[in-house]
Amino acid sequence: MVKIEDFFFEENSVSELNDERYSYVEMLKRAVDAMANATYQSIYVIDYFKREFLHVASNPLFLGGHTAEQMKKLGYQFYIEHVPEDEQAMLLEINSAGFKKFNEIPFEERDGFFISYDFHIEDGENCFLIPKIRNYHPIHD
Repeated sequence: MVKIEDFFFEENSVSELNDERYSYVEMLKRAVDAMANATYQSIYVIDYFKREFLHVASNPLFLGGHTAEQMKKLGYQFYIEHVPEDEQAMLLEINSAGFKKFNEIPFEERDGFFISYDFHIEDGENCFLIPKIRNYHPIHD
């Protein structure tokens, strides 16, 4: 059984981030909020420093029966509750391999890379599967 801690490991940990550097996150959050309001895509941003969801789009199709605010509060628990168990291991494997690769890319080149993958979300009440959720991370093979 997957636990929330399994999603966090050395390659994706963020440490030694001072208040001045972290203050840019609020600017990023406002930009993502504005962009998300202009698209039908389900966009979310994960804050690996605080290990929480920074932004969750309000598109109800991808929220497993929750509101965007509820999903933010659930954080990674959302994956445990709404992603089929056999796909949770895949998420962990992709997350691990993706961040390992990300850390091998020179810092100045990282903005040109991404990874995408598909997984299902089970709706809490109806228990149906929603295919092809895409997550984009700044990584590329």
